[in-house]
Amino acid sequence: MGSAASIVLVAAGLWSWGYPGGTPEERPASIFERPAGVAETPTAYGSMDKSIIRGVIRDHINEVKACYEAELAADPTLFGQVMVQFTIAATGEVVASVLQKSTMHSPPVENCTVAAVRRWRFPKPLGGGIVIVSYPFVYTPEAPIVLVPGSNGANRVELQPLSTRMVLHRTTDARSIPSNGLIAITERGLLLVDTAWTPAQTEAILRWGDERLKQPWIGAVITHDHADRDGGLDALARRSIPVSALDLTVEKLRQRHIGGVSTLFSARVGQVDVKDARGFEAFYPGPGHASDNIVLQFDALLFGGCLIKSAEADDLGFTGDADLKAWPGAVRRVQERYGKTTVVPGHGPVDESKTGAAFENTLRLLEKKR
Repeated sequence: MGSAASIVLVAAGLWSWGYPGGTPEERPASIFERPAGVAETPTAYGSMDKSIIRGVIRDHINEVKACYEAELAADPTLFGQVMVQFTIAATGEVVASVLQKSTMHSPPVENCTVAAVRRWRFPKPLGGGIVIVSYPFVYTPEAPIVLVPGSNGANRVELQPLSTRMVLHRTTDARSIPSNGLIAITERGLLLVDTAWTPAQTEAILRWGDERLKQPWIGAVITHDHADRDGGLDALARRSIPVSALDLTVEKLRQRHIGGVSTLFSARVGQVDVKDARGFEAFYPGPGHASDNIVLQFDALLFGGCLIKSAEADDLGFTGDADLKAWPGAVRRVQERYGKTTVVPGHGPVDESKTGAAFENTLRLLEKKR
């Protein structure tokens, strides 16, 4: 096929309704709204266990994967979610299959997925009748999306979708040092967590969001004042994208004669966290890698920034502004608050183990530094 791809079988987000008889008048206009007169839990007539539905989908997953791979070869930036609603008849045949919604912006993938599902066959629903199912197929490329290849490892810009709601951006500086940030895809638009090293790299990321995700940039959050976090601020200023940060970071920027960054919350008045309407919690655990480092939590994902080293890191990196005495306590406060979760460090691979490996490795490196 030319390009490797992966498809996530979604454990949550599968909806099904059972209808004895299943006349057109009984079918809902939207699967997300319970139709009048239909029980909240499907009745014994026309019901099917969700594990059975997932099992059939798993058996046929290569068919929809082929839909994605055929287009991914031509467009390596392609990723997203295709929600298909389909109707299982009393015979087990799929008698209707339609596109419910999609973030792919790719009619070939969407149409192919809908057509593939229409060919499937399920066990007969218990008690007869029909079962209507909505299922989200999550398509992500296995290889990073390269926006700027750079030269000899330097000045590179690449993206790695972590989910349909979260994309890692990774850039390298002139010395080939990689740095991580995030693009959060919210209901309101796109949120950038930390810039790239340079304005040009940051603009490449913003332009990709415009062209691929087709949503507005609603803001950016800077997790501390270092070049790997805010080196691309000029690109945001040119687009008038609002930027916010901890008050300590805002003050550091002001001392460098950089304005236009608003205060997200104030550590100087004793506030240590804030829940933002854009879908994240920001937490200030105290000094560590820098005096102003914060972390951001999005559902089951934590952006640890440079406070948290990767599980594979063998040194602490730059410590010129670090408080080595306070740093372990800051890491433990983050670990206690957010537990075992996926951790995106400021540099290095994402820790998807959910075992706390990134926290523990950071603490080990700090112990060695003593």
